[in-house]
Amino acid sequence: MSFALRALLNFSGRLPLRLLHALAAGLGALLWRLPNKPRRLTLWHLERCLPELDEATRQRVARESLTHMMQAVLEAPTFWFGGERRLRAWLTDAQAAQQLQALLAQQHGVIWLCPHLGAWELAGLFCSANGPMSSLYKPQKGALDALMREGRERLGAQLVPTSAGGVKALLAALKRREMIGILPDHDPPPGSGVFAPLFGHAAHTTELVSKLAARSGAPVWFCIAERLPRAAGYRLHLLPAPAAVSDPEQGVAALNAAVEDVIRRWPQQYWWAYRRYRRQPAGAEPFYRQLDARN
Repeated sequence: MSFALRALLNFSGRLPLRLLHALAAGLGALLWRLPNKPRRLTLWHLERCLPELDEATRQRVARESLTHMMQAVLEAPTFWFGGERRLRAWLTDAQAAQQLQALLAQQHGVIWLCPHLGAWELAGLFCSANGPMSSLYKPQKGALDALMREGRERLGAQLVPTSAGGVKALLAALKRREMIGILPDHDPPPGSGVFAPLFGHAAHTTELVSKLAARSGAPVWFCIAERLPRAAGYRLHLLPAPAAVSDPEQGVAALNAAVEDVIRRWPQQYWWAYRRYRRQPAGAEPFYRQLDARN
């Protein structure tokens, strides 16, 4: 199984990006036309998170989001196991690299946030290609775990698990004035997060970003790899998070507000099919009750 999976990833990793994105467009079109969970979740989230959009715009964003979701899936092997020359060409951005080096020169380390937006796998590789970096990740089952680690670490990153040991490794990296990477929009395990507003709804959110920022004094920035149309490549965006992210009381709310602002810039490239609100405060109505009752 491990050999077959590696062979498949190696093969798909060498396919032209234009072909992969065309295949993803076809799969995205099927997801849009056929009844399925990703389509239902995407529309559900957009109706409740971006109610200011008119129906036609919401439908368009949902349709494009499903295509971007499939592009993220199909292009990941290209980043992990494809040719390094092509990968580094996508990562070549003099302005972004200069911006990153200027942050490192402050000698506080950097906390990079890479939400599930655009080509987030590429965003992480860009950061690790420009200096020592430790990234938090959720260990996977079976052969996929080793392959994911190999792919994400190919340019020098060190992956650390979502455990007490992993958190210690992140803090140690910041003490060495290095970079760390965290996905800010996942639902953390019970007991390791608090509820804070996200698009006006309570979202169980990690406290780790705020605690590490407060303890280390490291600046918090977003790294976004915007996916360009017609397989033209990617555009990197380095965006500062508000200073309030490190505030002991307001940090988590400030983090979610910043994540929301970033998503609003590229709503069609966000992974809306993720059940972000599956946990709710005690006594609150389950966010997906009405959606699940329909199925």
